[in-house]
Amino acid sequence: MNFRYILSGILFILVTYCRAQEAGEMQSLLTLNEAVNSALEQNFDIRIAQNELQQAHANNTIGNAGMLPEVTLNGGLNGSVSDTKLELASGQVQNRDGATSRGLTGSVLLNWTLFDGMRMFINKKRLDEIERTGGIALKEQVQSTVASVINAYAAVVRQKQQLVAIDTAMALAKVRMDIARRKFEIGTSAKTDYLQAQVDYNASRAAHLTQEAALRQAKDSLMITMGRDQFADYDVLDSLYLNKALTFKDKQSWLAANFSYQLAGQQKMLAEYDWQLARGAQLPLLNLAGSYNYSKVNSGAGVTLFNRTYGPQGALNLSIPVFSGFNLQRQKRIARQEIARQELIVDQLSTSLAARYRTAWRSYDNALKGLDLEQENIKYAQENVMIQQARFRVGVANTLELREAESSYVAALARLSDAAYNVKISETSLLQLENALVK
Repeated sequence: MNFRYILSGILFILVTYCRAQEAGEMQSLLTLNEAVNSALEQNFDIRIAQNELQQAHANNTIGNAGMLPEVTLNGGLNGSVSDTKLELASGQVQNRDGATSRGLTGSVLLNWTLFDGMRMFINKKRLDEIERTGGIALKEQVQSTVASVINAYAAVVRQKQQLVAIDTAMALAKVRMDIARRKFEIGTSAKTDYLQAQVDYNASRAAHLTQEAALRQAKDSLMITMGRDQFADYDVLDSLYLNKALTFKDKQSWLAANFSYQLAGQQKMLAEYDWQLARGAQLPLLNLAGSYNYSKVNSGAGVTLFNRTYGPQGALNLSIPVFSGFNLQRQKRIARQEIARQELIVDQLSTSLAARYRTAWRSYDNALKGLDLEQENIKYAQENVMIQQARFRVGVANTLELREAESSYVAALARLSDAAYNVKISETSLLQLENALVK
């Protein structure tokens, strides 16, 4: 008899949960991998980082570094009509009405810096590092987005599991209400037990509506992280894979791979190149200037009626900075100070990342212990509910004892979902610091 009752109670809980999910039967299932892939394609932060990397790649040319010459082609055509009267020294007089004059000019100009204190080569190396920095920044953004998607997805799963706990409380209250009603009808129990069960049942229904709103909000947050329509409806998995085999690693084994640490190192390297550029500005500048010119003039009046010239010309220009108001020395000094500042930032980041890693590891270890405890506890709470339901049916247990058992079981379900969520969050944080989320 007791077994039949327990079985019917379990079936009722399952039927109630299925009915609660009836509105979402047509929802598409979104897996974690699908959410991550969608974010990698559509997340706005990733797309912005990709655009910045493309800009850095386009700027990384030897021409932008100043290694190539500049060639300019110029040309012109002019003409005029004028009345002219000329008195020459020989006494000859020229009078021309409507005299026309035409001119044609063209030139090819070359400007090439041959030596600028090695600054062009330093510039090229600096452009290489800027592009490399863009690549690291993109990887960091990808990993950060993946971590955000995992956390957001885990939050949706958590809210879904919380909804299951509330629906379980509602189903248990419904079972208690039916038992209390039958016991009241046959005169073995007071009506207050039935009324209290009805109140608990309605309270669970109200909590169900509140939790559905929280679940919808968590889903919207995940959609925003993915870069998709935040009003799209979907379902998620009932649980997530939890990696329980992570081990603590020393600082030297993961710090160099951390993208934030690599970016700080890149900024320090760029500061060193800035110092080399400032030092190169104190060296001589050698420039090659050349041109090929063509000019032809036809005049209807004047001493010269036709003139045409063409041919190449060139020059080597040497410029030596002697005094610039101590600005070159100031730029070098500021560049050195910037290198020192970036070194401090790298050291500070190294210390803070190590502290974050230790904190994340302690959180992960404690979350695993908490999960094991809740998994053990849920068995006791579930068995206690079944026993108290059977005792209440035969009149051995009262309403308060059964309500306490139900509340403990529902609370254990909620704590179990929280424990699993904490494991996933701390696991993700550890993997992100170790640069293990993105391969």
